[in-house]
Parts: sequence; structure tokens; C-alpha cells
Amino acid sequence: MSNTVSPARKAAFDVLRRVATEEAFAGSLLAAPRYLALSTDDHHLLQELTLGVLRRQGWLDFAIECLSGRSRSRIDPEVLIALRLGLYQLRILTRIPPHAAINESVNLVKLARKQSAAPFVNAVLRASQRADDLPDARLPADPLDRLSIVTSTPRWLLERWDRRLGLAETTALAIENGLTPLSAFRYNERNGPRNVTNEWLSARNILVRPASLVPEAGVIVRGSLAPDSPPVRDGWIYFQEESSQLAARLSLPVGSDAAPVSFWDVCAAPGGKSGLVASLLPAGSRHVATDRSESRLRLMLQLFGRQRLPGHVSVAQVDLTSHSPFAPDCFDRILVDAPCSGLGTLQKHPEIKWRLTPEMITEQANRQRALLESAAASLRPGGLLTYSVCSTESEEGEDVISWFRHRHPNFRDLTRERLIEMGCDPDLLLTPTHGARTFPHRHQTEGFFICVLWKRR
Repeated sequence: MSNTVSPARKAAFDVLRRVATEEAFAGSLLAAPRYLALSTDDHHLLQELTLGVLRRQGWLDFAIECLSGRSRSRIDPEVLIALRLGLYQLRILTRIPPHAAINESVNLVKLARKQSAAPFVNAVLRASQRADDLPDARLPADPLDRLSIVTSTPRWLLERWDRRLGLAETTALAIENGLTPLSAFRYNERNGPRNVTNEWLSARNILVRPASLVPEAGVIVRGSLAPDSPPVRDGWIYFQEESSQLAARLSLPVGSDAAPVSFWDVCAAPGGKSGLVASLLPAGSRHVATDRSESRLRLMLQLFGRQRLPGHVSVAQVDLTSHSPFAPDCFDRILVDAPCSGLGTLQKHPEIKWRLTPEMITEQANRQRALLESAAASLRPGGLLTYSVCSTESEEGEDVISWFRHRHPNFRDLTRERLIEMGCDPDLLLTPTHGARTFPHRHQTEGFFICVLWKRR
């Protein structure tokens, strides 16, 4: 038997090992030049294996424990990753020949200098071929324990959702988070007219539907775009999730005859929302984009250059956790897209659920309160302050706004009115208390919380 491993499987093993040991994000690693240089087929398989294993990790580990009779804590990390990859191919990717899945998983542990574990990996994966009823036959009876394994979602997270949403919606959300997300994008007609973009996509059998929440955007429902394809490479489109676009648009003036405004994007990098804002602000507006990370700001400037955005954006490195560097009452519009747990992005970043703890959510909420408090001081009376997070958790959304409004009763929740102005049905998005929410299982988008606050004159 040859000891070779295909480029896609070797790359998937390397990415999963770095995700597990370096706190790296799979999405960032998959976009690295060394992996983009793979053939189209190999890169597609790399993405499928990496993200698929992370999405199904809880179920895969349960199956490995059932098949091996050994706790995962007693299995070396490299061996566990090879077993996850092999089992995912055998049980989920049925188009993969079983011999390839088994042989290359065995070879992966050999390449990782775990030669003695090769017979163990071979035995577990071959046992999987014989045990059609495993691990389902050994699932626990408790509904949340069972759901935790079947959907690969930590039980503590399911308990939180169950208290707020009930078991039926918790189940739907957990299942949806395990699926591959649709790719949403916005057109960039500075680089390519929309009709030319749509003709290019149609000619290649890539089916696009209009976005449901925001105008001038599309969602790919069939087919895919490679990073080096003209629409992506040349900036005809920019991939941006619908809820992210909605947060940016709710913070903008409405109407083609809107007057110029002063706009501050507080946590602007990596630049998706700020780029959309820059493209839509009325002529003569002042746009300031800040972030605490200098390296992320450099990447944002590169993005702005590729999109040929108007030159009225001022970029500055600012750490807002203590106070605003700007004078009081100097901006008409402020967008605080705060750092958060990221629990609304589990389809795209499944590794988050394996790293996060309830205590981390509390830490994020404290930071979000500080950011919102500091930013609000620079908003003029009559101005709008938009707060958003890509999180499903009320501690990072409704609770932050409740805390802020208690301290600042001169701020009114204007989210309903802004949604109506945009043509959205507010009843589909508003929460019972403050702001609006999107959920993967309800809206086929990322999970976002957005609240628009108006400062009384």
C-alpha cells in the first residue's frame, strides 16, 4: 500500500491541526495562497473536508468513541484528526471510495510520525464500514444530549437556546448551523455593470436570486465562484452576508437627495460594512473608519482600493475601550459593529462553538457596553447610532441595548421605522424588546442583532 496522501486530504489535515492547536480560523487558512494554489477540484475537496469535519465534530467524536471503545481524551490529537477525516468521508461523503478514505487516513498518521497508531486508525475505520447502526443505536435518550450529538452542538449552548426559543426552534437552529451557507454578495458597478455580471454568471450555469433583506444584492443558489474568477478577482461583486449588509444600510441616510452627513464606523475592519457605507453615502459626506488593529486597517485599505471606492474615507487606528478620541456631538451617524462571540456565524466558522464558553460571552458583552458608551458620546443630537453584532445571544444584543438605554433615556429605539423605510417587514425581524434579529433557520442568513438608536434633540 502506498504511503502517499492526496493534496486535498493532506491540506485538510494541516488546516484542522492548526485550528485545534493554534486557535486559527479555518476560513482564513483556506484562503492562504498555498491552498488557493491547489487545483479547483482539490480546493473544493479541501473546503468540504475541513468545514464538514468542524461542523460534524461532535457526532464524529461520539462515533469514534463507540467504534473504538476509547475516550477521545485518550487519543492523540493527530490521530483523532485523521479518524475524523476518514469517518467523515465514509459516513457523510458517500461519493468518496472507501478504500481511499481509509488508506489515506492511515497514511496521514504515518506522515504525522504516529506510525504505531496506523493499525488503530485502520481498525476503527473498517469497523465503521461493518457497523451501519453505529453510532445512532447508542444515542442517549435525553433530548438535549441526543440533539447535542446529532447536531454537533455543545449542550450548554442548546440549553441557552432552549430557554429562549423552545426545543423546536432550538432543533431547527442547530440543524441549520450544520449546513453549508448560501453565498450572498453585493454588486459593485464601479468595476462591472450588473447586467454584464449577471450574463457572465448565467453563461456558466450559476444561478442567482435577489437577496431577500437588502436591495442591490444577490444570493448564489446553484454553482460557485472561484477566487480567481473575473467577478471576484476584478471586483464586480463583493461577497457579503445579507445581515451584514442590512446593518450597514440601516445606518445610512435614505433617498437619492439625502444631505451630506458625518459618519463614523467604529470597528470598521475588515471593511465589508464600511465599504458599503462608502459606496452609498451622499456626496460631500465625511466618513471616518477606525479599528484597534493596524494590520486589519491595512487590509481594509487594500479592499477599498480594489472596489474603487470614493476617496472620502479617513482611516485611523483607535482603541475605543476607554473613551472616544473625537469631540462630543461631532457625528451625524455612528455604526458600532462590535466584536462579539460570533455565534451567528457557525455555518461559516464552525470552530467557534468548540472554543467558546459562557464566560467568554459575558466578557464580550462587557466590552460591547464599553464600546457603545464611548462611541455614543460623539453622536450629535438628532443623530443615529446603529449597534450590531453577529451573535445569537441576547446578552450581546437586547441586554446591551437595555443597559445602554437605562443609562441614556434620551436615546430611542428607531429600528422599526428604519426597517419600514428600507422596505423590510419589521414583524419578521423585530425582537419583543429592542432591535431586530436574523436567524439562520428563519431567514437563511447569519444570526445578527441590529438596533438603530435616535438621540433626542
